[in-house]
Amino acid sequence: MKLKLSLTATPTAKKAFPKYSDWKADITSVASSVISVELPDITSSEVSIIFQSDNELLELNKRILDHDYYTDIITFELEHTDTRTETEVYISLDRATENAERFSSDLRSEVLRLVIHGLLHVAGYSDKSPSAKKRMQKRERFFLHEQTD
Repeated sequence: MKLKLSLTATPTAKKAFPKYSDWKADITSVASSVISVELPDITSSEVSIIFQSDNELLELNKRILDHDYYTDIITFELEHTDTRTETEVYISLDRATENAERFSSDLRSEVLRLVIHGLLHVAGYSDKSPSAKKRMQKRERFFLHEQTD
């Protein structure tokens, strides 16, 4: 599978977290694993990871999804054919930092978990019901564990 991954941050996120680009190799590796395993027919994938602040992601959430609440991630599947996918994953680094503290994790691991989470949505996973959320969290742990071994 051919993966083209881009990693960017808004000026606000870049100022608060200047070393976000140090994670590119890990993010590329985990994204490739998720897509290869969960979407085995995909031969070409473009994934854009965009880091933002809480307020920036809130504005996107309001404007695009009409949701007036903070979130840690928003995933947009721009294209999905039998063999190709193009996805944008927006991540709040503020929310990721808070999640990492709450779950006694580090920021890098939480960002990887969020990337996995977003790509699992692209693969058809849902987190709308308790059982679906549990299934999705199990897959997140699987891919995160695979990355840290």
